Amino acid sequence: MEKITIIGLGNMGSALLRGLLKSPGLTSKGLAIYDVDSARVKSLVSSSRVIGLNSLADVQRENNVVILCIKPQDLHGVAESLQGKLEASCLLISILAGKKTESVAAELDFKGPVIRAMPNIAAVIAQAATAMVANSVCTPEQKEIAEHIFKGVGEAFWTKESLMDTVTGLSGSGPAYIYMVIEALADGGLKMGMPRELALKLATQTVLGAAAMVKETGLHPAVLKDQVTTPAGTTISALHELEERGLRSMFVSAVEKATNRSIELGKA
Repeated sequence: MEKITIIGLGNMGSALLRGLLKSPGLTSKGLAIYDVDSARVKSLVSSSRVIGLNSLADVQRENNVVILCIKPQDLHGVAESLQGKLEASCLLISILAGKKTESVAAELDFKGPVIRAMPNIAAVIAQAATAMVANSVCTPEQKEIAEHIFKGVGEAFWTKESLMDTVTGLSGSGPAYIYMVIEALADGGLKMGMPRELALKLATQTVLGAAAMVKETGLHPAVLKDQVTTPAGTTISALHELEERGLRSMFVSAVEKATNRSIELGKA
């Protein structure tokens, strides 16, 4: 591919831009960016490798990796400018929630390879969890390009199209669930007399450390939970309270609700 073009420079688009700038092998032939907010484009053209586009009409139509980092409801507007104009030599990557590879290709009248990806907000600090799926015309080389792009902002995994709405409900929306957990833990400390700043720091590091333990050890969370749960101790008393109040089922339901909403957005 000769160029990579990012369309949409919100949190995710900007994060991908930063990740790509750290991967010179991918952007050696140029990186272009576009957003309806021209001031945002100008503020992000901070490298000789980045070109700001004035309009979608300026998007390179051949041998280009086009990354759509827009909201699902904005796809139609972008399609009005790009419909039928991208050659099959391009690679189209979409991070639009709920939008299947076939629907994005149809909207843009694009006959080439399409990859659907769902990163999450942690891409801003290069700690995203991204799941990806490719349509049938994607080559191994094109999949490798996409994987390289998203590994620049965290970790990336391949899955199948039928699971992408669930990915949205689990890891796409997941950071918001964990932010609530951190906030609630800190509020618990506050209720028991701890200063707010200390409570928040302890809650944050506790969640970070627990996640790191799961990742580094490879052990199932249930095994790690049992390792810190002693007979008649404080932890088992707390776990009993969480189970009685339905914490586990609430998280399962949250993923289910977000998944169903992603499906609805895809149909809209």
